[in-house]
Amino acid sequence: MEIAWLGGDALLLRGREARVLLAPSSVPVPSGVDIVVGGGGDGNLLRPDGGPQVVARPGEYELRGVTVHGVALPTGTAFVAIVDEVPVCNFGALPTEFPEDTLESIGVVDVLAVSLEGGAPGRAVSAAALVGRLQPAVVVPIGFEPVEGGVPEALAAFIKEMGVGEVHPQARLSLSGFSGGSEDTRVVVLEPRR
Repeated sequence: MEIAWLGGDALLLRGREARVLLAPSSVPVPSGVDIVVGGGGDGNLLRPDGGPQVVARPGEYELRGVTVHGVALPTGTAFVAIVDEVPVCNFGALPTEFPEDTLESIGVVDVLAVSLEGGAPGRAVSAAALVGRLQPAVVVPIGFEPVEGGVPEALAAFIKEMGVGEVHPQARLSLSGFSGGSEDTRVVVLEPRR
């Protein structure tokens, strides 16, 4: 499975069976996408006449070899898409509270996308705390504006909070198999594909 960041809070997951757009807010849907998860819409579209299937509500779904699990949060829905046996979670905007039963409902995730939108120092602390509670194998910071020739302030604060020295942005992340969470989380910074 391959993960690319499309900017904002949107991730494109390319699996063997399907291409999944995992985006809590509404974004343009690239051509060739089979399933849209999130998108800020009001309803699901599981049997479209044309175009991608859409999951926008909490619940469990099986679509084209992809399992989607939506968990209701006080501020919206957290989605986990399992593509090629790799669970990827994208919260979008982080809620202020994470009740323990909500985290248990999310389950084990291998890849956690955390939004640094807004860039406030408190955002980096909250995002790092969530990483510590979920213990994903990989965390992908998203929702920040890249700057030419440097590290954006929001990203620098998050990297520092995670205890990471230096990061090297990459175009995409390729993963295979399920690792079942990790004590040592790796931070992977992706370059936005626009």
